[in-house]
Amino acid sequence: METRKKVYMFVKRYYEEKKIAPTIREVARFLGFKSTKAVKVHIDNLVKEGLLKKEKKKARGIYPVEAGLPILGKVPAGYPLLRFENIEGYINFSQFDGCFLLKVEGDSMKNAHIVDGDYVIVQPQNKADSGDIVVARVDDEFTIKRLKIKDGKYVLSPENEEYRDIECEFEIVGKVKGVIRRLL
Repeated sequence: METRKKVYMFVKRYYEEKKIAPTIREVARFLGFKSTKAVKVHIDNLVKEGLLKKEKKKARGIYPVEAGLPILGKVPAGYPLLRFENIEGYINFSQFDGCFLLKVEGDSMKNAHIVDGDYVIVQPQNKADSGDIVVARVDDEFTIKRLKIKDGKYVLSPENEEYRDIECEFEIVGKVKGVIRRLL
């Protein structure tokens, strides 16, 4: 097993068993290293990969990244969905702390390059600017659309000419920060 993987597995098991993080010296001892320098390099690389997180100036500050972004359910890009479903799984992206994922169903956002089967990364917030792509609640149903101003009022606008603007009352749930598409 490669050293970086051994470091990750040791930190993960140690934390799960003892409920505290190991020190760098404990990781070095486990690997049979006399110096901690090589261990620090491996830990820094694991932090960059999003597998570990590190608190500075703390002896026991190395933690496994637990789950990642929760996939809450599906969001139609066509007609609104009644409700979010249970968490379907996790995808790890530590740079998007506080965000969640929704799987897109439908084609109303295809001209914004958001298509059926994509995952959108959503930052929870209740305000957005005109032009932002948002997830909104319309009569207790959710949809993804571009926020626009039309005749002085905010509307939810699809990115597909086959759909119409949603001009009724709605609540912004979050702003789309990114799209993940599976290529295989």
